[in-house]
Amino acid sequence: MIDLHSHIISGVDDGSEDIEMSLEIAKLYVENGIDKVVCTPHYIEGAISYTPEELKIKIEELKKELFQATIPLEIYPGNEIYINPSIVGKILEVQALTINNSRYTLIELPMNDMPIYVKDVIYELRLKGIRPIIAHPERNSRVVNDPNILYELINMGALVQLNLPSLGGMYGDRVRDTGMKLLQHNMVHFVGTDTHTNRRRSPKVGKFLDILSTIVTDKDFEALTIGNPQSVLDNKEIEIKPPIKIKKKDIKLSSLIGLFTAFQQ
Repeated sequence: MIDLHSHIISGVDDGSEDIEMSLEIAKLYVENGIDKVVCTPHYIEGAISYTPEELKIKIEELKKELFQATIPLEIYPGNEIYINPSIVGKILEVQALTINNSRYTLIELPMNDMPIYVKDVIYELRLKGIRPIIAHPERNSRVVNDPNILYELINMGALVQLNLPSLGGMYGDRVRDTGMKLLQHNMVHFVGTDTHTNRRRSPKVGKFLDILSTIVTDKDFEALTIGNPQSVLDNKEIEIKPPIKIKKKDIKLSSLIGLFTAFQQ
């Protein structure tokens, strides 16, 4: 598997605490069948403590440590860029990094909102030849309530990365159900770990991959875990299946089940 979403680099965000933890995370990646990882520390304009040059140095330092420790894990540069109206300029100025210097970039939405400028940002990025990958939208409360928001964004040229732990209920039942619906309606193009530590939010995703294999075909499983992310690393075009709009009755049923479950708890 190839992971496009990881906070393995230490000392730059809420991910790995130090180089020792980064190496432990790397070991877990290899043990769980993941051999390529994109380092995507948070880029939040006005709230970051590193420059692109410093991040690249940290990535090179980790590469050396991995080599010395004989851990067979390949790592690549990137960012998880928190969306705002000015990120297009930051990406073009290389203040915020695309994935492995490709046309693809990982974009994070707010958890509890869908800003009115999201479509404008996606449109601007596409005009500049940049393809946004929306990170873990199944966790966004607006998407949970109306997954067809993504149907529109995908038709504009956005791609979607699902967090594997979402399928195991780590973020709640409604997030899990939303993730499954997105997969069933061709609205996911990559899966990732969103690893932050060697503890709870770690690369130990084997059981979540097993769940994934029961939802999608073998061909789609390979595309989600290897084929599509490799195309990103190689800066190649990705062919996707047309998204399928989710019927309103299915959305309402999911919402009612979620409310009932919450009431029972």
